[in-house]
Amino acid sequence: MIRRASLRLRDEESGLSLVELLVSALLTIVMLVMASTMFIQTAQITANSTQTSNSNSDASNIANAMTSVVRVATTLAKSGQAIPDPAIVSGSRESLTLYSLSNTSASNPSPVRVTFTIGTDRKITESRCPSTASAGFWTFGGCTVTTRDIGGNVVPLTGASDQLFTYYTATGAPILIGAGNLTAAQRATVASIRVYVSVRADGSNTKQVVISNKVVLGNVGLDTLS
Repeated sequence: MIRRASLRLRDEESGLSLVELLVSALLTIVMLVMASTMFIQTAQITANSTQTSNSNSDASNIANAMTSVVRVATTLAKSGQAIPDPAIVSGSRESLTLYSLSNTSASNPSPVRVTFTIGTDRKITESRCPSTASAGFWTFGGCTVTTRDIGGNVVPLTGASDQLFTYYTATGAPILIGAGNLTAAQRATVASIRVYVSVRADGSNTKQVVISNKVVLGNVGLDTLS
């Protein structure tokens, strides 16, 4: 009787079998893999969300900076000319120079000449040249140019549909310029400009953020229907 009880106690205290240890190890590995996968997925979602937020911020800053200047574009009266110079000084798919009443006031309504360009580093640069009064007219000779980056990570342009600047006449017809620049005759007919900003953060696996605004040039004296 005592011997039988002793054997039973010894069997109960014998611990886990090899099969039970293997099953336990397998379950532990499965749980670790699940936890690691969940951590990696969470980290990736967080990174993508941060990249998208950065792209949104860059695109918004670029679009706001450019449209605020384009919206108040103005023609420029010149001495000895009955017809003022067009608001657009030069324009292509990737760059734009124009006269604008940006950052002026009633006490100092002087125009500025602003240029937007895309650099090889995928940043958009804004250059400003202030005007000076001369014999009742505003001139830009010898101005001190100030330059600043207004945003980066711009997606390289690949076709006519994603060009940074698209120009329209007063009837809303697009002005075709190809890979060149607006001619003098075309510059005088620009009544509105579409600003198309496409941005993707460096190293991002997400889609680019696109902001497209068509801005009417209300100060150029054209009856815009666009």
